[in-house]
Amino acid sequence: MQPWQQAAVGAAAFIAVHYLFLRAASGKIPDTLGALVLEATAALGILVNFFFGPRGDAVATTARGVGYAVVSGLCITGASILLFAALRKGGPVAATGTIVLGGGVALSAIAAPFLFGETLTVRRVIGVGLGVLAMFVLASEGFGQAPAKP
Repeated sequence: MQPWQQAAVGAAAFIAVHYLFLRAASGKIPDTLGALVLEATAALGILVNFFFGPRGDAVATTARGVGYAVVSGLCITGASILLFAALRKGGPVAATGTIVLGGGVALSAIAAPFLFGETLTVRRVIGVGLGVLAMFVLASEGFGQAPAKP
């Protein structure tokens, strides 16, 4: 396993626990307040790690890099609020999480070759297609049934 894959698997484990606790919180706190608590807690955790955690390779900080990070953070804010809303409205974790993360991955995998010059391979296209199929399969589970109660 390559070093980036180890970090990705670790992140996936955190995301899984995140979704389970987010589902538990949805409907018990307003969507925007839930997102604020989630993001503030994340910011605090990142701040503690920044000062006391392990350091990665030294990378020069640029204004453009900070700007991109700000836009990324604003996107996560919107995603967090909408994710609380989707789960509060009865979205099952398996389908909601798959659509949010899988949809984001599929869209970014298609956009990355045009934005960053990454290679658009047959393998990538097949992977995106399988991801979209997985989203469809999981999102259509229980199609036609009444929404689950939170």
